[in-house]
Amino acid sequence: MEDIQLSRNFWLRWVPCWWLATPADVAKLQETTARVLQPLREVFGPVSVSSWMRWSDGCTIRSGSHGQGGTVDAVVSGGKTFEAWEWGNTHLMPSGYIGRWIYEPATSTQREHLHIAPRADMLAYNGDGRIQSLQELPNGTMYVFQEWVAGTFTNPYRLEPIVATARAGMPWWLGAGLLFALWSFDMSSQATGGWTLKHS
Repeated sequence: MEDIQLSRNFWLRWVPCWWLATPADVAKLQETTARVLQPLREVFGPVSVSSWMRWSDGCTIRSGSHGQGGTVDAVVSGGKTFEAWEWGNTHLMPSGYIGRWIYEPATSTQREHLHIAPRADMLAYNGDGRIQSLQELPNGTMYVFQEWVAGTFTNPYRLEPIVATARAGMPWWLGAGLLFALWSFDMSSQATGGWTLKHS
């Protein structure tokens, strides 16, 4: 496999043991990069892939969803990995592409990182279609931050409902005339002492 550009700011050579990737692996990496890593890069700066379907030590294939090809562990520069995880809950999870969005803190055996598992990888690995965002706590337990319902992809923890209404606008000359009339009334009432500005 030759090195290729996965997205605007990502190259295949930045993925551990990249030379062992098959064309199918590359296609999965490109999708994860386009949908997740590139948006993170544009908001938070450089993002590095710390693990993929292969361990960097020995290039052995990983188990679980990692073995499917599109799942990656990533680190956001400047200590912003947790901030990026929070941001992703609002801006990335609603697309439904991510099956598991996990923040894993630094421990004695691993660096702080994001575990990003596409939903397709979860389904291929064990048929689990649940969409969840999790924060791993320092004691090793998992705290379920939000479970997403397939087909809705709404986040009640982060997004407030927005109701947009539309109506016909008034002509600009009518609006300008109305503003001038109000200004004239304001000036005339000040001149006659009928209106004063009070400071609190």
